[in-house]
Amino acid sequence: AADMWSSGCILGELLKGEPIFKGSSTMNQLDKLMEWTGKPTAQDIAAINSSFAATMLQGLPPLPYPEGRGFAEMFPNAPPDAIDLISRLLTFSPDKRLTAEEALRHPFVSQFHSPADEPICEHSITLPISDDVKYSVAEYRDSLYSEIVRRKKELRRRARERDLQRAARQGVVG
Repeated sequence: AADMWSSGCILGELLKGEPIFKGSSTMNQLDKLMEWTGKPTAQDIAAINSSFAATMLQGLPPLPYPEGRGFAEMFPNAPPDAIDLISRLLTFSPDKRLTAEEALRHPFVSQFHSPADEPICEHSITLPISDDVKYSVAEYRDSLYSEIVRRKKELRRRARERDLQRAARQGVVG
């Protein structure tokens, strides 16, 4: 769901030609985001499953646009299908946001949709970094890098084991 949010931001930036939620701090960015999406419900906040995010959202002052201004105002020259897709990708609750498969079938991008060339991931992908901890950029980068290195070593080990098993089955034990 986080990647679909990112896809909505990227589409918005392509249409607008600049970042759409550019903020000077995390709280300022949340203010800008809520201005357009509206204030999330308690259910929406719970769906994020992050106490850190919930705490930050509860700290926001009352919003001048509790329902959000709407993306048609942000993108006045965009086609209605583009506005609809952005609105459905930038839905606050990950449970209500479009999936990749749904987004690919959306009318705005359906001309590029090729089901035969689009494999579907059958499992959830979860970053191994807690959303309940605020990391510095360096800590976040180092943590991701360490996880990538760990995962690569694990995949190499599994490949060696498969190669040894294959060689043993073929009677080519070294």
